[in-house]
Amino acid sequence: MTIRRMTADDAGEVAALVKTSFMASAAKQLAPAGIDTFFKVASKEALLLRLQEDNLMLVYAQQGNILGMAELKQGAHLAMLFVLPDWQGQGIATQLLQALLPQVRHAELTVRASLNSVSYYQTQGFQKTGAAAELAGLRYQPMSLTMNRTVKAPADPSASVL
Repeated sequence: MTIRRMTADDAGEVAALVKTSFMASAAKQLAPAGIDTFFKVASKEALLLRLQEDNLMLVYAQQGNILGMAELKQGAHLAMLFVLPDWQGQGIATQLLQALLPQVRHAELTVRASLNSVSYYQTQGFQKTGAAAELAGLRYQPMSLTMNRTVKAPADPSASVL
């Protein structure tokens, strides 16, 4: 098992993983417009673009296969956290989340949790921060996790542990 930074070479496999996981869970509660929106955000091309921005994308790999991924946007927002359906319930998402937490640069970490994942985030210490909402067809629950430490931006982001 390895948690490492996602590379451009991983983008196709990660896009497939995210779409597979999404279709097995969150998509069941959405209209076609929401699924279309998500597929654009989760495309290989979109992942490659975000990889060049202030985003930390991690993958959980085992024996050369990527089983999970997480994306931290701008050190403040958990944009994605997905594990292949057959591997869910084995602590992979929690390990990815724990690997991201030291990289959070704000007093709280926010997430727009898919409605089916709210209870998971609550077990991780996230609190609801408002009513469930919808954006571009995607239904979500705004949540946040208060960071229990003084958060400082690293002097040199490329010098991070991951």
